[in-house]
Amino acid sequence: MMKATLQRTIFALTCLLLLSTPLLAAEEGFPLRKKYPSLQFISTNDLKSQYDKAAIIDVRSKIEYDVIHINKAAHLPMAVKTFTTDLEKARQKSAPSPLVFYCNGHTCEKSYEAAELATKSGFKGVTVYDAGIFDWAKANPDKTTLLGKTPADKEKLIPKSTFAKKLIGYDDFKSKAAKPNAVVVDIREPIQRDVIPQIQGLRNIPSDRMVDLINKGEFKNKQLLILDAVGKQVEWLQYYLEAKGYSNYLFLEKGVLSAK
Repeated sequence: MMKATLQRTIFALTCLLLLSTPLLAAEEGFPLRKKYPSLQFISTNDLKSQYDKAAIIDVRSKIEYDVIHINKAAHLPMAVKTFTTDLEKARQKSAPSPLVFYCNGHTCEKSYEAAELATKSGFKGVTVYDAGIFDWAKANPDKTTLLGKTPADKEKLIPKSTFAKKLIGYDDFKSKAAKPNAVVVDIREPIQRDVIPQIQGLRNIPSDRMVDLINKGEFKNKQLLILDAVGKQVEWLQYYLEAKGYSNYLFLEKGVLSAK
């Protein structure tokens, strides 16, 4: 009798473990979910099925949105002070349609912050698509715009490994900047330039203006050295560089942080 009871207990525990494993794996793939336990999340498949009726909000910066976005997404940067009022213009608080926020993926916090703020502001049907733009693009290229083109060409998505090959440390960056053929550019906005590293020839060309120059082929025959605040914004600039056939360019790893 005791043996049978023990066997049933072990069987029940095994079943419970097997059922919980996918949930645990899912949470491990989305490390920020535990920080926002009150929010609702939506999967790639579910967002696709609700695509036509959902109000989808991209909360990233302009350069990120311009590089790649979900086709029907409204662009409302989280960093803008008028975010909540702009959001209400895009979608009524009590509207029955799902209100979906997204950013760059599993470790990007902007979508969670936006959803939390929207919920506190009284919006209904708030959900977070925390798989992000790249998971969406790979699964639904026909509903994705990459560098102004739809459907998105998945072959033109730049892997992290390709980006990493263009990163160099501060000492190497500074050494290359001193060479005659170098053009050294700080793509931060003027208001972001609280720390200006002492690098020879450094000039400030904000990212939007830099994109325009790249599209015109400027600096193509130079050694192009580019830095930003923390080494993230340059990742988006690489899409324009690659699209326009630039090869002789490098980025400062960790941006200005590496110079402090």
